[in-house]
Amino acid sequence: MAPQQQLQGTVMIMAAAFGFGLNPMFAKVLFAEGLSAEVTSLYRFVIPALMFAAFLPIPRTLLPEAIRMLAMGVANGAAVLCYFEALKDIPAATAILIYYTYPVFSVLIGWAAFRRPPTKNALIAVALVLIAALLSVRVELMPADTLMTALGCFLAPMVYGAQIHYLAAPIQAIPVQQRLAWCMQGHLIVLLPLTIAAAPSQVLPESGLGISAMFGIAIIAAALPQLLFQLGVSRAGPEKATIAGSFELVVAILTGAALWGEQLSWQEVIAIGLILIALCIRQSGGGKLTET
Repeated sequence: MAPQQQLQGTVMIMAAAFGFGLNPMFAKVLFAEGLSAEVTSLYRFVIPALMFAAFLPIPRTLLPEAIRMLAMGVANGAAVLCYFEALKDIPAATAILIYYTYPVFSVLIGWAAFRRPPTKNALIAVALVLIAALLSVRVELMPADTLMTALGCFLAPMVYGAQIHYLAAPIQAIPVQQRLAWCMQGHLIVLLPLTIAAAPSQVLPESGLGISAMFGIAIIAAALPQLLFQLGVSRAGPEKATIAGSFELVVAILTGAALWGEQLSWQEVIAIGLILIALCIRQSGGGKLTET
């Protein structure tokens, strides 16, 4: 893998991380509009699913990879729903902390399932990200009856960590648009029945801000970042993708401070600094470029 391609992949991952980092902001607006976690999760993926639906037709020989992406979408759909439930029911800082433990899960899953032992630099960078996440949590604000919600939130970093490793070197190469199209359909397999079963009392935002947040969470925080992520991860490789993706936490912290007037604590300032240091630690080479 050429250094230039690795750099391109890392930049794509960081751009994707910026979009993903806006999820708590958009979700918070939609929750304030009265939308449930199920409806919010569904909007995040139903619009991208429609955008990429034209790419669903696929040659028979590539159908196994399409099915794998469908299964990945099912897992990710359930994970995102658990994450949004946590954002709604427990302090956002705690939910965000749990989500940003994914570098640890990425290292463990890569080591155990994909036979990719981490380098010393990767372990140092992951440790810095974990410390940063721990510094940004406020455990004292979490209600005592939300333990199961917090535990369920751990599904998100586990799925994301596994996804990074598979997409770095998938079994079959297919165009990224088709990969996204099938993955998005997988999300709907989970989220559409759950939303219908929940029988939400409100299914649309009531204000212009809410409508903007609905499209923002679908396009700015889902469709575009997913496209950049899937293009970038095969170039950057799993280690670079794991660390570069932690830029998401910086975006989430600064967004809350800028838009809601949340004063940055000294812990959060140190957390941002640790992540920036982790981003500067040199990682090993990228993965095989498999997208066409």
